[in-house]
Amino acid sequence: MIVANALLFTLLALVLAYALAELFHYFRLPRVIGQLLAGIVLGIPFLKGVLYSSDIDAAFSYITNIGIILLFFFIGLELNLRGVRKNMRASAYIAVFNTVIPLFIGYLVARYVFGFNDIVSLIIGISVSVSSQAITLDILDEAKMLRSRIGSLIITSGMVDDLFELLLVSSILIVVQSASLGAADLPMFVLSALIFIMLVFLFRLLFIPVILKLFEREQSQSSLFMGALVIVLLMAYVSDLLGIGSLIGALIAGALVRQTLLKEGGLKPWRRNELSHSLHAIAFGFLIPLFFVAVGLKMDLGSISSNMALILVLIAIDIGGTLAGTVIGVLLGKGTFREGLIVGWGVLPKGDTELVIATLALQHRIITVDIFTAIITVALVSTFVAPIVFKWMVRKNAKA
Repeated sequence: MIVANALLFTLLALVLAYALAELFHYFRLPRVIGQLLAGIVLGIPFLKGVLYSSDIDAAFSYITNIGIILLFFFIGLELNLRGVRKNMRASAYIAVFNTVIPLFIGYLVARYVFGFNDIVSLIIGISVSVSSQAITLDILDEAKMLRSRIGSLIITSGMVDDLFELLLVSSILIVVQSASLGAADLPMFVLSALIFIMLVFLFRLLFIPVILKLFEREQSQSSLFMGALVIVLLMAYVSDLLGIGSLIGALIAGALVRQTLLKEGGLKPWRRNELSHSLHAIAFGFLIPLFFVAVGLKMDLGSISSNMALILVLIAIDIGGTLAGTVIGVLLGKGTFREGLIVGWGVLPKGDTELVIATLALQHRIITVDIFTAIITVALVSTFVAPIVFKWMVRKNAKA
C-alpha cells in the first residue's frame, strides 16, 4: 500500500508539474515557476493530509536527492571555461559586481537589521545573489539577438557567473555541511577535506579515464551514461562519507568528466554532448521537476504575511543589487547604461542553486521554515518579473 501511495503521489506531482510548467512556458515564463507552484498546490493542508505521509516523504526525499546530485553533475559538465575568454573583461566585471553587491547587502541586512546569525545571514545573502539566465536565451533567439552585443554579454557573463557562483556555492555547501560540527570536529573536517582533494587528483588521473574507456567499448550512448553515473555516484558517496557533502563531489565529477572527454587524445568531443543530452533528459524530465515540487511542498504559505517585511526587503536587494552590479560591470566594460539594465534583467531570474542551498539549510535545521519560505518567495517573484521586463526592454531597444 505504501508503494502504491508513493507511486500515486509521484504521478500526481509529475502531471501537475508538467501542466503548470507548460502553462508558464506558453507565456514565455520559466517552467520552474509552474513546478514550484505544483508543490505549493500539493502542499495545501487538505491535499497534503490525504496524499502525503512520512513514508512517502522518505521515498520522495530520496528521489529528489538523486535529482539534486544529477543537477550539480550537469552544472559541472556544462561549465565551459574556454567560452569565458570572449568578452572576458566585461563579463568578469558583470559577474563579480552583480553577485558581490546583493550578497554583501543581503548579508548585512539579514545580520544587523533582522538579527540573524552569521551563517543564516550568509545563506540569505547567497540566495539573493546567484542567478540563472537560461530563460533569457529563448527570448534572445526569438528577437534574433544571440549574436548582438547584449546577447554576447549575457551568454559570456553567464559563463563567468557560473564559475564565480560555483566557488560561492561550494563554499556555502561546505559551511552548511560543517555547521553542525563542534569545534573539536573541525580538525577532522580539515583532514577529510585534504584527503578528498588527494582523491580528486587520483580520480582525475586514473579512475575516471579508465571507467569511461571501459564503458565506452560498446560505443553506445547508454553505456557512456552508465559510466558517468557510476563516477558521479561514487564521487558523491566518497565526498559525503568524508563530510564534505555529496553535491561537492557531484560538481567536481561533472567538471572532471568534461575534461576527460574533451582533452586531446581522449574520447571524441561529441560524446560529451551525447552524455549531456542523456543526463538532461533523465534529470530535467523526471528528477529535477520532482525536486522543485518538493521545494514547494516545504513552503509555509501562512508565514508569508508575518514575514512580509523580510520578503519585500530581500526582493528589493535581489532586484536592485543585481541591476546595480550589472550596470556597474557593463559601464566598466565600456558599455552603456541601457545595455547594463537589459543585461541585468536578463541575468536576474532564479531557478536552481539557491533553491538547493535553501533546501539543504532547512534539512540541516540551519534556517527555519519561515526563512525558507521567504527565500523561495523572493526567487519566485524575481523569476516571474524578470523575463517580462527583459522582453519588454529588448523590444524597446530593437525599435530604438
